[in-house]
Amino acid sequence: STMLLSCRVSLLRRGAACARKLASGVNPLGVAIPESQGVVDNTPRRAIAHYRNLPVSPKKLRVVANLTPKLFWREAMMQLEFCRKNMAVMVKNCIESAAGNAEHQGLAKDRLIVDEIIVNTGKYYKSADMKAKGKTGIRRSYFSHLRVVLKEVDEREVQGTKGFGRWKPGSKLNRLLALPWAERIKELPRYKPIPGYDPHG
Repeated sequence: STMLLSCRVSLLRRGAACARKLASGVNPLGVAIPESQGVVDNTPRRAIAHYRNLPVSPKKLRVVANLTPKLFWREAMMQLEFCRKNMAVMVKNCIESAAGNAEHQGLAKDRLIVDEIIVNTGKYYKSADMKAKGKTGIRRSYFSHLRVVLKEVDEREVQGTKGFGRWKPGSKLNRLLALPWAERIKELPRYKPIPGYDPHG
């Protein structure tokens, strides 16, 4: 018991000596410990939005989604506004949702670009596929998952994206968007109003 007690005391003394050396900036081998300069986090800030189980096949949705990567987020929404595909509305809404998430996280909305837009296969259901001579097969109707990632970049990179010039402060487009709808269509001589359409509901 005396030997065990002496071993414990020696271990405590060694531990205290090591702690004093570490506190003084020297490791137990007598080598100086370099001071940490602080870790700088250069990871780009991102905002993500998910739309799940959209009623369209992944093949058809990818055609629309491929219009938007590496564009300023407002330019991407404008490209989808004039797309004739039905699912362009859902992709546009997903980008708008990601921009809202970015604003909630404190990201600058005027420096956001579409970094990634990913389409994956969702669930599917089976139904009968009637064929000739009384035969039947299996028809699969697919759903899709959509994932949009917006990234905050510096101003120089945003200005280098395609179509960003129309979104610069003081541009004609920004001036038109600031007008009420009734006055805005007066500035568009080739616009034909759709009966009953009101963008403000």
